[in-house]
Amino acid sequence: MFTNNYAVSRQVTYRGMIWLLAAQLVVMLPFAFNLPIWLLPVMLAATYWRIRVIKGHSAQPKLATQLLIIAMGVIGILVSGMSLLSLDSMVSFLLLGFAFKSLEVIRQRDALVVIFIGYFLVAISFLFSQSILAGAYGVMSLIVLTSALIANQQSPAQQLSQHANRTNLRLATLMLLQCLPLMALVFVFMPRFSPLWVIPSFENQARSGISDRMAPGDIANLSKSDELAFRVSFSGRKPTADEMYWRGLVLNHFDGVNWQQLVQDYEPIDVKNELLFQQPWNLANVAKRGEPIHYEAIYEKTGRPWLFTLTPTTQVSHGVVPLGDYRVMSHSPLQSPFLLQASSYPESQRDLTLTQYTRSMSLQLPLSGNPQARQRAIQWRRDAGSDTAYVQKILDRFNQQSYFYTLSPPLLGDKDNIDAFLFESQRGFCSHYAGSFVFLMRAAGIPARIVVGYLGGKWNDSGEYLSVHQYDAHAWTEVWIAGTGWMRVDPTASVAPSRIEGGLEAALEHEGSFPQAGFFSTKNYPWLEAMRQQLDAVQYGWQRWILGYDGNSQANLLKHLLDKLSSIPLFALVGTLFLGIFLLWFITLGFVYKRNHEAYEHRLYRQFCKRLAKLGVTRNLQHTPTEFAIIASEQLPSLANTIQAFSLCYQTLCYEPHAHLKRDSQISMMKRLLKQIN
Repeated sequence: MFTNNYAVSRQVTYRGMIWLLAAQLVVMLPFAFNLPIWLLPVMLAATYWRIRVIKGHSAQPKLATQLLIIAMGVIGILVSGMSLLSLDSMVSFLLLGFAFKSLEVIRQRDALVVIFIGYFLVAISFLFSQSILAGAYGVMSLIVLTSALIANQQSPAQQLSQHANRTNLRLATLMLLQCLPLMALVFVFMPRFSPLWVIPSFENQARSGISDRMAPGDIANLSKSDELAFRVSFSGRKPTADEMYWRGLVLNHFDGVNWQQLVQDYEPIDVKNELLFQQPWNLANVAKRGEPIHYEAIYEKTGRPWLFTLTPTTQVSHGVVPLGDYRVMSHSPLQSPFLLQASSYPESQRDLTLTQYTRSMSLQLPLSGNPQARQRAIQWRRDAGSDTAYVQKILDRFNQQSYFYTLSPPLLGDKDNIDAFLFESQRGFCSHYAGSFVFLMRAAGIPARIVVGYLGGKWNDSGEYLSVHQYDAHAWTEVWIAGTGWMRVDPTASVAPSRIEGGLEAALEHEGSFPQAGFFSTKNYPWLEAMRQQLDAVQYGWQRWILGYDGNSQANLLKHLLDKLSSIPLFALVGTLFLGIFLLWFITLGFVYKRNHEAYEHRLYRQFCKRLAKLGVTRNLQHTPTEFAIIASEQLPSLANTIQAFSLCYQTLCYEPHAHLKRDSQISMMKRLLKQIN
């Protein structure tokens, strides 16, 4: 939309300011879910003040007042706990300026600045959420912003129309619809280049999901969340329930309370480099057996680099790092949905020969602590006679004695918590059983380690994929047996077998602590579950085909198209598509122009003349509206008053200098009078 010096220097009208403030509210609302909630009341207060200024109830804030408001906003951001070098703080400062700018909007050039910042903020909002709802809301925000832009380019006379608001929205929507064909063409065919710059990953950036360390109650707390972790679709055979162990991290080091993957604390990028050095990927250590499972996973944003795959993963798509302990990492923390294609052989043997480094890591224990467990482990291993028999002996103990599976275990303290769990409380979650089991294995001289990830998932019949949520988080173990290699052992299965077959909901049915249990459980309302699955399938399609449309997807699509249209040159195909879009534009704009070219009052007058012609009174071209009204009134005396009133309204709109001030009422009058002429 073009502007001129007169337009940008003209003062903002009341209606234009209302549109501007409405656009600000619409743009800022999504940020309330990710940034300090007090930013929204600040914006509402600024809006209220601006409206009072326009109505003359308050004075325009002076420079000192503006500086004081800005200082208070900056202090508010600083005390909100955000680092100055973080995405949240940068966006908060921009939002603060966006809200306060309305206080000094006087001329239309100021309004244009606010609107253009609004367009930029709509794009920034997708850094926080890229869901289909966020996309739909972003489109609505663009329409409202464009309507505000149109309203602030109109003359005061145009803004006085009763239907001006609807006209602005209709025009803004039409402009967006006209852009859609070109947007789709650019989205599909524009080459996917690497970004020229990326947003840095700061320490305080929000993280969710599984962390790189585990205390006894950590996974129990995570399992109380129904947040989505990732979705998986399969090509070929689907995994069975006892194969759906989604491996994420391997925890080797135990300090007496916490399990973690490395001895030192590293930043995520250093974790990747350290693990690459200590545990290099070597596919030769895998003896493939059984039928492979091919799948495609879309991971949600977590702020962490962990990816979750079936074990062992033998083939993965580019852009990830496979590690020697059979897990997969992203090159950087996930700040947006991430697509991974992989293949796994769950029945394979792994690491028949154990390296000295891996053996030492898998036998590490603190020099002291948990004396009872250490002593019993040595005794039980001696009684068992073999490593395999010892493993089964511990599992039988969990199964046959009074151990319970619960999300609310008692506190164990910070000292000798393995002893406290094994011989006193005997109540715990998967992390309690996995941690104590690995401790008993290592105390007996058997290499063992904890694996953290997810178990199972929920099938979506509408989309034919598996949804894995945070409440599916799980910890299990791996034990190294000579001649067998690494063997997965899940101690939780000995205590709560239903956790493996039926998921967490089945395992916790006795205590009713599952996150979705209660009055609104999908068990109570099957139709609610069906609707939820349909909505989830739509979201999955959005992530798979829109957010997941990367360079590889584009290359595959172009290859498919070129194979189908091999006889047509590529430039001719693309040129035809662009030409078709431009023709569509011209046709659409032509219809719009043709439809809107004639003023509405003229169309009503033509209908008026047609109805009188059916009654036997025909208007000649030389007759003015007044002359024709007189002739028609003489020939149709029963309709004389209606004819005169209609003609008067028409002439008022055509010839009076300030007719636009009462245009809507005159149009409504003409419509009512026209219905009386039959």
